Amino acid sequence: MTSDAAEPSLYYRLSDARGESLRIDIHQHPEHHGVQVDADYTPPDWARLEHHQCSHCPLDPAEHSYCPIAANLAFLLPNAELGESFREIRLEVGSPARTYFADTTVQRALSSLFGLVCALSDCPHTRFLRPMALFHLPVSTETETLVRTAGFFLLQRYLARRRDPELHVDLDGLDQAYDRLKELNHCFVRRFRAQDTSDAPVNAMVLLHVLAKEMNWELDDELEALAPLFRQ
Repeated sequence: MTSDAAEPSLYYRLSDARGESLRIDIHQHPEHHGVQVDADYTPPDWARLEHHQCSHCPLDPAEHSYCPIAANLAFLLPNAELGESFREIRLEVGSPARTYFADTTVQRALSSLFGLVCALSDCPHTRFLRPMALFHLPVSTETETLVRTAGFFLLQRYLARRRDPELHVDLDGLDQAYDRLKELNHCFVRRFRAQDTSDAPVNAMVLLHVLAKEMNWELDDELEALAPLFRQ
């Protein structure tokens, strides 16, 4: 998806039983690890910040013409024929370290991809997920997402505490972070519904919205259910 001659940092390939295949290459910036797009790329109008801008977006349209997440998604999936949401596909996700395979649906594969792109975009509400995205686990389950999110959140706090000994290493703030993600995903559903395209992107964001809502509402209960695994 980019003219960059370097190998992509990772790729998503969606293949169906008819032999049709769609590959999405993701190049990451060597310094900040965000999605790297062509320097001359101009996003479409639907990616403009003011087009169904998220209700809690802190960015100023005078300084940011485009939504960071929408612009990256538009770059990675320009005019892609995604087909029906529930179409069964073979998903292949490759990185320099390993390759994952999963039998899933278009909407589930796109939900995983969109979650990754959100974390690799310069959105203030998703920036805390960037470290986890660098160790991406495609189509992860709710429990896997919980363990990874809580683990990376605590690691971020621990490393920050080395600079500020007064900082507590706990999960305070994770609920609020997921509350902001929940609203972001809800707003993106509206952004996608405004487009005359496949329903797959809409349903992919709905899945992310449901996951964020469940994480936001059930964090304490889910962590309590995992507690026996860590007792020695």
